[in-house]
Amino acid sequence: MLEPGNPSRDPLPGPCQSRQTRRLIVGGLPCAFDPRGGPVLIRNVAKGLGIFFVGLFVIIAVGVGASGVARVQARQLAEPTGPSAVGRIELALTDAARIDPFASDGRPREIAVWIWYPTAKGNSAATAPYLPKPWADAANHVYGPASVLFQDNNAVRTNSIVGAALQGKSPPVVVLMPGLGPSIAEYSALAEDLASHGYAVVGINPSGSSQVVGFPDGHLVYGTPEGSIAETNIDAWYATASRVVGVWVDDASFAVSTLAKSPPVLGALDFSHVAYVGHSLGGNASFEVCARDPRCSAAIDLDGTIFSQVRSTGLKVPGLILQANDKASCDGFCQRRKDDFKALTLSGPVRVFAVNGTEHLNFTDNSVLYMPVLRPVGQLGSIDGARGIVITRDVVRAFLDRGIRGTPASTFEATVGRYGELHAP
Repeated sequence: MLEPGNPSRDPLPGPCQSRQTRRLIVGGLPCAFDPRGGPVLIRNVAKGLGIFFVGLFVIIAVGVGASGVARVQARQLAEPTGPSAVGRIELALTDAARIDPFASDGRPREIAVWIWYPTAKGNSAATAPYLPKPWADAANHVYGPASVLFQDNNAVRTNSIVGAALQGKSPPVVVLMPGLGPSIAEYSALAEDLASHGYAVVGINPSGSSQVVGFPDGHLVYGTPEGSIAETNIDAWYATASRVVGVWVDDASFAVSTLAKSPPVLGALDFSHVAYVGHSLGGNASFEVCARDPRCSAAIDLDGTIFSQVRSTGLKVPGLILQANDKASCDGFCQRRKDDFKALTLSGPVRVFAVNGTEHLNFTDNSVLYMPVLRPVGQLGSIDGARGIVITRDVVRAFLDRGIRGTPASTFEATVGRYGELHAP
């Protein structure tokens, strides 16, 4: 005999016991019975959930499949606007006097350096890969399964020719530094354009701080906790960021002094007037190393907070801060950033402009590559990606022409005036 009310023994407890009733409402849910007299609420719910999850799986599978197709489609970087074609070489520099503070094995600090430079047009050689294949393959998987939502680096086409002959003699040098995480390759559109206008762009890859860095011999160095920033408290973040940027500043100083003493295989470069350009943390590093280098003629910060010593000492040479669009609300980090920018502009010849419609990664190649997740998470703004690249390239080049080549200030002002998206914040 069944024990009434015992769920373990009674298959039809409570109001579902009546076999004469085909459907009742129990707690707002249907209590249904199958022809054999057993309750089928759970069965129907399970069936419905099964259909839902199968449908969801199909939608996800189709979306992932479409993303997988889109990410491998060839994407050509914007053509440089200068009169010269562009060459590119890759170097490895080792600072034997400095133990790598981002590594745990006591190795000397090793830096992967790329140089973009002007070369004669008409060279029919194949263009350089966006990243060498071992490096590209590693970078393609840094996000694990989510990597399908990011551009395949092997599918990006550059305008640079590997090892092409240098055009002319001793082009002026611009040192370019990335943000925390990206490699210097992600600024290729900017670097190629500057090189086409006669600059030698020395790109620094901060190993240990970039997600992954490849060296000419094929070995890879991945990012480390020591080379990153995990703090969320403002003061702690500033302290750690200053420590990390200090290493980057030493990297840039070492690269400049080494290449000035021992010219690269392509030929001598003009280090008598150097400019430093950087994005995010690299922007702060650019200002910091410029303040310490008597050869520095100009510094540009692309949407980077200024948190190291230079915010107190200031710059003695022209500086430009090109930042993302103003935010509607301003938290503690934002307010500290505004205060530091104001102090910089009061202590030296520093200009600040914001670009309407941009976010942090609009100053990188990511704005024109397949990156569908970046806009929803606020890393790309509403501005057309190609338009943002054009504005960045033109304004950066005009400012460098003024600082290094001595073009009139009116030329820079005219360049700024061409773009309605630019305004002083």
